[in-house]
This record gives sequence, C-alpha cells and structure tokens, in this order.
Amino acid sequence: MSTTSTTRPGVRAAAPSRSSFVVGGMVAALVNAGLWLAGRAADVTFLAHTAFGEMTVGILEILLGTVVMFAVGAGLLVWATRRSPAWARAVLVSAALFAVLSAIGPLTLAEDTSSGALLAAMHLATGAAFLASASRARGAVAA
Repeated sequence: MSTTSTTRPGVRAAAPSRSSFVVGGMVAALVNAGLWLAGRAADVTFLAHTAFGEMTVGILEILLGTVVMFAVGAGLLVWATRRSPAWARAVLVSAALFAVLSAIGPLTLAEDTSSGALLAAMHLATGAAFLASASRARGAVAA
C-alpha cells in the first residue's frame, strides 16, 4: 500500500474524511474537559489576565474553543487539500506551530503556574488530536 499522491497536475485531490475530524474533535474536547475537571478538583483557579481584564476560564470556554479551532483547522485543511499536496502540508505544519506557539499564551497570562500549565496542555492536546485526525483523514483518502 502506497501513500504517495497519485493526483496529476490540474486534478484535485479528494477531501479528507469528515468523520476523522468529528471523532478527533470530540476526543480533544473530552481530554480538555478532563484536564479542566481534574484542575478544578485540585483547586486550580484557571484565572488569566487578558487585555480585557481578569478572566476565569470555564468549561464552556474550553469546549467551545476546542470545537471552533478544530472546525477552522479542518476547513483550512480541506481547502488546502483541494489546492495541492504542498498546500495541505503547509496547513499541517502551520497547525503544529500554532498549537505550540499558542501554548505560550496561557503560560504567560495565567495567574498561577498550575493554571498556565493545564491551559497550555489543553492547547497542545488539541493540536495533537488535530494532527492525528488529519493524518487519519489523509490516510483514508490515500488508501
């Protein structure tokens, strides 16, 4: 079985499988909810200082942020896949960089170390789940 692209120039590649992204988004949301619940059980405040003042990051913000970022990433990957394999690779590399770089925010804006560490872990978990979903989705197209 080869995963080499068989598309010719000017021929669009098939879009990645939507079900991989739905499952991946649900897994990421559950992992992030679990991290949040474990943090709350350990009396983590999840307090962050933003440009708009202090904000306590709640479960709703966690779940919505996870689902929205997954949907945006999946949409960009579908669009890029239709353009070319190079564009799809660029989106995947950008997604990995975004997950890592966005994790810096909670580390610098959180009130305490435990809040920052758990919020940063959520960013990384979402990025890892997205990349795993994208890999499965692209593998399903290539198979």
